[in-house]
Amino acid sequence: MGYQQISAEAKKIAYRLDPLAMLARNTKAVNDRHVSIRPAPDAMVRLSALLPVAEGVGVYGSLSREADTLRAGGDHRGRGQIMADTLIHRTTGTPSGISGVEIQLVMTDRTLFQSDSEPAHLTGYGTIPAHRARNLIQHGTKTTNNNPAAAMEDPAFRVWIRRLYTAPGTGNLVAMDSTQRLFPPGLRRFITARDQTCRTPYCDAPIRHIDHIIPHHTQHNNKNNGKTNELNGQGLCERCNYRKETPGWTSTPQPRTPPPTGTPGPPTGTPPRHTVKITTPLGLNYTSTAPLLPGTARMGAGGT
Repeated sequence: MGYQQISAEAKKIAYRLDPLAMLARNTKAVNDRHVSIRPAPDAMVRLSALLPVAEGVGVYGSLSREADTLRAGGDHRGRGQIMADTLIHRTTGTPSGISGVEIQLVMTDRTLFQSDSEPAHLTGYGTIPAHRARNLIQHGTKTTNNNPAAAMEDPAFRVWIRRLYTAPGTGNLVAMDSTQRLFPPGLRRFITARDQTCRTPYCDAPIRHIDHIIPHHTQHNNKNNGKTNELNGQGLCERCNYRKETPGWTSTPQPRTPPPTGTPGPPTGTPPRHTVKITTPLGLNYTSTAPLLPGTARMGAGGT
């Protein structure tokens, strides 16, 4: 017997010997159903779904039948390509891909307008090549067969690409400010693009909360504390955001000073990017600096 046959026979025996335990395991597994995404090489992603067996097999079977039908009708795309395109169509509701969704693309103006090779950063994915970033700006995310002219031009099927530019040399995004208690949508998107993942040191979980570094309720004690702005905001995962509220944890944003005139990068001794000082209940100090963004000056590189 092969491996799959041995595994199937073992499952049959386990199901017969302890059906209640198998039922409990299945119930727990169903409760753990989810969808996840992770980066893949060459500006691709792997979208995975953990589903109950009947629904999962049904989804795959439906995509497979659609691919067989279209190929029988003369579609020249590969079977896997048709299944992938059909999945995009059925989950987003549009033949050309995504509609009504905003993609945040962080790039330098040189990359967009001067065909510079500086890579861009796609929020939720990571670094992408400059030519791919320019292609996203020009054509959205449309996928077609081998005939590019077949792409739909209806604006309703286009992705809204929000371009966030970085300052030459420093790689810092332009700051925003707000007097609201809650971070407004634009500022939330800004901080998400800047921080990319949870800002707690050694945690790279996806951002779930945009919250104040210095709590908002302290603003009445010091007018410089608790503001709802870019400097006092950070992106955290849910766990880290709740943990920083426990007694003994303190976080302080570190001020930034602009670089001297004619200098491509920040002055020596000042944080080049958004930086937070974190003190734990044990008195240990850590710093969290926002990741490098497109346009950041490299060591030894001259300004332009």
